[in-house]
Amino acid sequence: MFKKAAVFFMAFFIMFFLFPYSADSADNIKIKIDGKLCFFETEPQILNNRVMVPVRFVIENPSFGGEVFWDGSLRKVAINCQNRYIEFYIGSIKAIVDGKEYYFDAAPYIYKNRSYIPLRFLAETLGAKVSWDGDKREVGINFKTEEDVHKKVFAYYYYRSFDELKQNVDLFTDIAFRWFWTNGRGDLYYEYADNYDQILQFTHDAGIKSHASIALMVKEPLHELLTSSQNRRNLIDNIVYIVKRDKYDGVNIDFEFIDPNDGPYFTIFLRELKTALGKDIPLSVAVFGRTGKDKWPIAYEYDKIGQIADYVVVMAYDYSYATSNPGPIAPLWWVKEVADYMSRVMPAEKILLGIPTYGYDWSLAGGRASTVTATKLQNLKSKYVLNEYFDSYSMSPYWTYYDAYGNLHYIWLENKRSLEEKIKVADDYGLGGISFWRIGNGFTDLYELLRERK
Repeated sequence: MFKKAAVFFMAFFIMFFLFPYSADSADNIKIKIDGKLCFFETEPQILNNRVMVPVRFVIENPSFGGEVFWDGSLRKVAINCQNRYIEFYIGSIKAIVDGKEYYFDAAPYIYKNRSYIPLRFLAETLGAKVSWDGDKREVGINFKTEEDVHKKVFAYYYYRSFDELKQNVDLFTDIAFRWFWTNGRGDLYYEYADNYDQILQFTHDAGIKSHASIALMVKEPLHELLTSSQNRRNLIDNIVYIVKRDKYDGVNIDFEFIDPNDGPYFTIFLRELKTALGKDIPLSVAVFGRTGKDKWPIAYEYDKIGQIADYVVVMAYDYSYATSNPGPIAPLWWVKEVADYMSRVMPAEKILLGIPTYGYDWSLAGGRASTVTATKLQNLKSKYVLNEYFDSYSMSPYWTYYDAYGNLHYIWLENKRSLEEKIKVADDYGLGGISFWRIGNGFTDLYELLRERK
């Protein structure tokens, strides 16, 4: 009788602890830690409506940075992580955390030689926030607080926008003053007249970091500049001089439409510039947003730029542009793909997610679309009858109207709702902050949103 009972118990033990039939396979569940998708050697499972994960793969993830110890004779797991010490036994709902008793919602078990534990208990015990998106079957674990994520609101200033800067000065951590232009020889000059000294002094007094932003967006002079060591040196010397003379806190480079063949030279230029600036003057670089599935060639060597620059402004906009068909400027699904790809090829904490405060007005009669700002939109509303819609797929608003000639127009522009979703992307992926183009567009929706979040 005793032997039969022992055999039954052993069979029950094997079925329950080694092959937990009550746990549903959940290999289609996604788990993101600080915005990065994680992959496990053995798949997550669901038990009693709890997501169960192999403890070693989670704890030894760089975001957790912990250690796991296994005592086979006692079937005991010990975890040393985030300055906390956790012990538990396979099959027991009791856990000891820093000497105090806690209880699991589902008992740990072994599956495919891996110890499984409820993910939420583990993450929250170690100080992380846990979220569940049922539609996507996605678990989000974030150690970074919202304050950590948005340590930067990096705003571009352009073309005599001092009044708007002063009205919203409390919302910015950094301002890139895009009033510099260069050429193929590396000369540096102001693109337009402004009260440079007064604006810089105001910015310094407000405790905001100022960045000298240098632009060049024509392929031929970019080729002349980047492929010549002398021309690169001339520009670098000019930049260093301006930074020291006017006491800029950093430098921003905005070179666009570089010939793909000149990409390696652009990387060389950035490395030379960063060396000249030194570690105390941060270098930020603006680059086009990319998803990794794009077919068009690009000059930016993203991984190398991520190594060199202190911050990378990823321009996650112009998905639809002035010469394309009407459509959203920054559809949310695309912005997420950009954030996902960019955070895999460079450190996420260096990325500043670029968001637009402008849109385009397309006429179906043809021709190039015109740029639209919030102010221009209001002017159009006072002149024509505009119909407003919201596209839930792209999470973007748009308007339609007929002009005086009877031509149908489509306007795509952001609003508070669409921008909030984009800023959440920066949260979810643990990015270093956000950037926007630009101060001067009068886009009060963004300022209201930033003020509420602050």
